This record gives sequence, structure tokens and C-alpha cells, in this order.
Amino acid sequence: MAARCCMECGKHLAGDEIALYRKLIWREATSYKCLDCLANDLSVTRKRLESLIDYYRRSGTCCLFVGK
Repeated sequence: MAARCCMECGKHLAGDEIALYRKLIWREATSYKCLDCLANDLSVTRKRLESLIDYYRRSGTCCLFVGK
């Protein structure tokens, strides 16, 4: 798989960042934003987005977030 980078700042993205972008913004997205840029766009903190990732991972209800 090709490396994915934030479409705003160019930072290399982790799988969870891509999964969260798809969950919150658009499931079929092919371009993504890092947690910092996404938090800025959504007017929330990075910590809030990290807690959402943790929630989806623990709940097991979303196939975008698989256990490590």
C-alpha cells in the first residue's frame, strides 16, 4: 500500500487516523487529514479524537478499527 499523507500538512498518517477520517467525514475517502488538522477542522481537541479512536477500537462495532 502506498504511504498516505495528510492532504493539509503532509504528515505521514497512521491507520487509525485514516479510519477515523473515514468514520467521521466520508467512508469512501481517498485523501485524509491527520488528527491535528482534523481536530482543527472539527473544532475539537486532538485528545477528543484519540478518545474516539479508543472508543471505536474497544467497542468492536466498527470494522474500520481492528484490534492490535
